[in-house]
Amino acid sequence: MHVDVDAFFASVEQVLNPSLRGKPVLVGRGCVASASYEAKFCGVRTAMSFREALRICPKAIVVPGQYEHYADFAERVRRILETYTPAVETAALDDFYLDFAGTERLYPDFPGTLRRLQMEILKRTGLSVSVGAARTKVVASIASRLERPRGFRIVAPGEEEAFLTPLPVEKLYGIGHVHAGMLAERGVTTIGQLREVPKLALQAAFGEVIGQQVWERARGLDGREVLLPSTPKSVSRETTIEGGTIDTEFLGGLIEYLSERIGSTLREYGKQARTIGLRIRYVDHFSAHQAMRIGKPTNDERELLAAAKDLFDKLFTRRVAVRLVGVSVTNLETDRRQNELFDTNANRRWYLNRGLDSVRGRYGWNAVFYGNGLELREHYASKPNGLVPSTPCLSR
Repeated sequence: MHVDVDAFFASVEQVLNPSLRGKPVLVGRGCVASASYEAKFCGVRTAMSFREALRICPKAIVVPGQYEHYADFAERVRRILETYTPAVETAALDDFYLDFAGTERLYPDFPGTLRRLQMEILKRTGLSVSVGAARTKVVASIASRLERPRGFRIVAPGEEEAFLTPLPVEKLYGIGHVHAGMLAERGVTTIGQLREVPKLALQAAFGEVIGQQVWERARGLDGREVLLPSTPKSVSRETTIEGGTIDTEFLGGLIEYLSERIGSTLREYGKQARTIGLRIRYVDHFSAHQAMRIGKPTNDERELLAAAKDLFDKLFTRRVAVRLVGVSVTNLETDRRQNELFDTNANRRWYLNRGLDSVRGRYGWNAVFYGNGLELREHYASKPNGLVPSTPCLSR
């Protein structure tokens, strides 16, 4: 199954600002990165210059774009998809592949399940998605994009060639406008006509590898599987500080926030860390880094913070402003809570951390802050999934 969020950036802007709903919206700087369907119906296309887009659609509203919000909405969509099947591949920010193999008993009404998934995403995020289902990735992606917005198409096994035959060659993944023009000059305008071209001729025109892919995909063949996200071998969070600072309380607040983000990520992956490292860089570009082994593996941010502060006390030895601070953990292993079942304090921390994760998952990261985190909010703006620092990597 392929899921494609309709006019993603523009749709997110319309969700964040309801006054934009129903109006033509353009997102980007210099050229159109995304256009709402109200603008697309006027003829606006992605990558078009704003000058041309506004000439075609003079009532369009231009928005510069807010990447951190788009990443947040993409993550929310992904988490909804993972409640249907754990096999979810993020192909792009607004592009997902799902594998439903082996779920026949769980979802006897497959079309109804996909309709329910569409409606759940719309209800919980305000975003509409188009879905396509087929035996291969290439056919599913074409099916999802065929009837946008809110497209819905299932191509049953054995119907791939009949489905692809009448479609223009531009619909085929890997065929751009240049290649489509070259094929049109030779009288090839549909995928059905492309299927009649010998493989050797395609390889001569596109190269051996691309020619082979075009020949296979014109027949609905695609050996690519849904790729699951790999388990991280390390987790790191860092940010720069505009102008630098020598304020140890402010730096301590940043280290606390970074430790919280790392602890949350470790718990999300069911991991604990044995080693923690701290890196600082001064405004004169001098860098210092040190790592230490934690007494016992942990994903509790309070324990991570205590170790990070010990490292900071050892590294911050110069009376020079700090412009970057980063925390990292390595030597990850599976969370083994049974080792702490009879440790009262560890159990209390375990339940507290899970409670925090639950609240933040439902209401956003800013729903709960420790004391130093509250002080950081005086320096940084906030968004649903955290603070907005000088560089976006802090909240990733």
